[in-house]
Amino acid sequence: MGVIGYALLLITTYLIGISISDWVIPFIQKSTSGGSIVHPTADWWSRTAGALKKENSSAVADQRIINSQEGLDQSIIYTPSLDRTLDNIRFVIHRNGEASPCGHTVIPFSEARVQFHHNGNGPKSLGRLSLSSSSSDESSLSRMDKYELDHFLTSIFGKYALPLSSCGVEEVPFDIQGPRRKTWGRGEDYKIDGVDSQFLTFCDMGQDHTTILPDHDRLLEIYTNNVNTLPCHFHTREGLRFTSFDQLVTYANQQREKAKKIQQEQPDREEETEECAMSEEDGTSVCQSTTASSSSSSSSPDSIIMADVHLYAVPAGRPFVFAPSFVGEIFDISHVQPQSDKPISLKVMSVSPRVFDILNFFDTDESDAIVKKALAETSETHRIKRSSTGASGYNLNSQRTSENGFDTHGETAIIVKKRCMEVLGFDEYIESFTDGLQVLRYNQTTAYIPHMDWIDDPHKKEMHNYDSAGQGTNRFATILLYMSDLGEGDGGETVFKHAWPLDVPEDQRKSRAQALEELRSSGDASELQKDSWQELMVADCRSRLAVRPQSARAVLFYSQHPNGEEDTSSLHGGCPVLHGQKWAANLWVWNGPRGGFPGAPMNPGKERKEDDNNYEQIHVTFVNTGKDPLFKEAKLYFQDSFWGDFSHGDPPLSVNTYVGHQWNIGRISDNTLLKQIVIPSDKKSYKFEV
Repeated sequence: MGVIGYALLLITTYLIGISISDWVIPFIQKSTSGGSIVHPTADWWSRTAGALKKENSSAVADQRIINSQEGLDQSIIYTPSLDRTLDNIRFVIHRNGEASPCGHTVIPFSEARVQFHHNGNGPKSLGRLSLSSSSSDESSLSRMDKYELDHFLTSIFGKYALPLSSCGVEEVPFDIQGPRRKTWGRGEDYKIDGVDSQFLTFCDMGQDHTTILPDHDRLLEIYTNNVNTLPCHFHTREGLRFTSFDQLVTYANQQREKAKKIQQEQPDREEETEECAMSEEDGTSVCQSTTASSSSSSSSPDSIIMADVHLYAVPAGRPFVFAPSFVGEIFDISHVQPQSDKPISLKVMSVSPRVFDILNFFDTDESDAIVKKALAETSETHRIKRSSTGASGYNLNSQRTSENGFDTHGETAIIVKKRCMEVLGFDEYIESFTDGLQVLRYNQTTAYIPHMDWIDDPHKKEMHNYDSAGQGTNRFATILLYMSDLGEGDGGETVFKHAWPLDVPEDQRKSRAQALEELRSSGDASELQKDSWQELMVADCRSRLAVRPQSARAVLFYSQHPNGEEDTSSLHGGCPVLHGQKWAANLWVWNGPRGGFPGAPMNPGKERKEDDNNYEQIHVTFVNTGKDPLFKEAKLYFQDSFWGDFSHGDPPLSVNTYVGHQWNIGRISDNTLLKQIVIPSDKKSYKFEV
């Protein structure tokens, strides 16, 4: 084409751009020395391009990734094709699980320009964001995947848009008192050397407090002052994760329509607005607040309305947690497809612990199907039987008198489990993050003493690392499903001992002693032994927050704080059934892969070696030869789950298991642990004989 032809093409393209829009700038400018220069309003973006390089990154993991600081032969400024709606959006940032915002900013997107560095032998890239080599493409933003979006938003908020002191390490809950406040979670003095942004410090919890999830290698780190930090992921208040830039724009438009509707309904309402512009000195967003009446600001039918977009930032390796602010608050979960024609919503029953009524979560047909399958189940591993407890071994607890079975792969169970994950803010269903659907039956007088769903292993004796505040995984949320109706006075409620009833004024709350006295006077619990744990539980159920079973009712509560620390306020129990029968089910959801699945975290010193066949199933046959009287009457358990009869004369039990799995043989009469077997790694099949 030649130099003259190339110049004419550039001028023509520029003139066409001016005729189309009043906010297009030249997509490339050359300095007098021949080097590229950047438009002042683009400097914020161009500095992002130079700062996002991941140290020691490899193009093997993602063929689109190039080193953005080597082999550059030209720099091109592209104008993103963005809806100007985002220019008048105030982004309100919340830390995960916190109702109060920690910062806010307005970003004039339409003034921004994206600088892509071009390597002569590779694709164009914004740091680690990629663009095809075709110069006709104007923007890579709409083609971001969720990991690129996380990186992009974390960089914007952490490095340029938010004040450096905003949105730091999560706040310590008010119920954590004394010296533990200083060391709770990461500790109040936690910082990352070389990183000034408190928001970047919040997003990266550090190696000792970050759970390595299956997609960890796909996270795109932020490069700042020779330090790499992990990005947050971003959700709506209702838990929907943002996975594309177009989705963010659509959501912003929805919020603008809501703001417009409110303004039309309340024309005289005073509102705070901000005017923002890019600083030419450092590229930060500079905003000035003003207060004006809505009527004056909307005198023109074409006037632009400022709207808030609330983003809930979740640190890398952590799941989203709802942020309730008051009892009775409603969360509309419209992004989850309901089973019926009624939308799913959450209603806050308690702020601490976090307890929610899930309205319209499942229907009576699904409820009946779950009970029917449980009753028809004949497998020893899944049929209804006396409930057990414990992290290792099978232990019948005299204070847990219910019966349970598991539905792991039934059609209805899978549908319900996937819906649970969606409600909790997961954008993908991951089987290793859930237990099977545990189906429970409580007959008259049966109950379960208050307990935690979080599994405690303080001395790290188990192979699995349960320390969810560190690198481990544990149960972080429970969804309870009720499948029978019990009336007032029938018992069977789920009680939360650290929460108060919804409908009782503070000055009318009862102590356990008062409730116990009233209970004995009423005669409602006459079948229970006086001063027994069951009778005391009924008193708790009549003085504390108690959820009454209703068919097709669902309840959500959390066993972890947003940073993975155990939330001891979630202590709960199953109240004794006084009349009738109670059917329920629960799904335990983990903050990462649970024990026995590939990628599950191991305690130090118990990790599997790289040359172990970690992910290959091992076929094992357990045989009771009948020779040892110790095993005359025995049963086999996988950890605390009953697997099959294992007495003299019983047939061999064959299973597919994994290296490190723990199997226990217990005596029937008194639940004594007779033998513990940990699967070794030197063979692909075993026969264990006793």
